[in-house]
Amino acid sequence: MKVLVIDTATNLLVVGLKNDDKNIIRTRLGKNDNAAYLVNEIEVLLNEENIKLENLDKIIVGIGPGSYTGNRVAVVVAKTLAYSKNIKLEKISSLLLLSSGYQNITAAIDARRGFYFANNHSFGKSISGDNYISLDNLKENKDYIILNENTIKVDLDIIINNSEEVKDVFLLEPNYLRKTEAENEYDQKNGIK
Repeated sequence: MKVLVIDTATNLLVVGLKNDDKNIIRTRLGKNDNAAYLVNEIEVLLNEENIKLENLDKIIVGIGPGSYTGNRVAVVVAKTLAYSKNIKLEKISSLLLLSSGYQNITAAIDARRGFYFANNHSFGKSISGDNYISLDNLKENKDYIILNENTIKVDLDIIINNSEEVKDVFLLEPNYLRKTEAENEYDQKNGIK
């Protein structure tokens, strides 16, 4: 089985490849520039393994929550590749993807202003679903980690076993979990609740 895994929900670009029994994970720490490097990282990894894109069995994409732009980048690239090459597409929470190497954990991504995107999971199976919570609520969890370049642990087998099939590639959207500041300001100006 040949499976490509991608995630750009944080500043850490993650590209993984399961090539039969071989697991390869590449990361790149960026500065809000994952869009400029994602396609090239995929191409380099596939070339190193002598795999043509059309020979992939599936693509799994982390859909967020996380950076708004980051979420969109991975989802658009995954949708484009899957559709253009007729490859099966699956999705998974970026929180589960980036912490799939932990057994029982609450994984969190900084959502700014004292809030976090968080998911409690056991061996890649979500217990709580993705949530937007305060730091105080996050600290109530005994075992939690803030995901960053030093704390992510990616297990491709856990990801493959817990991803969900995307039935219609055109309907896949990132999981933003909350509105942007611009959306909130627009709603406030226009009296929308």
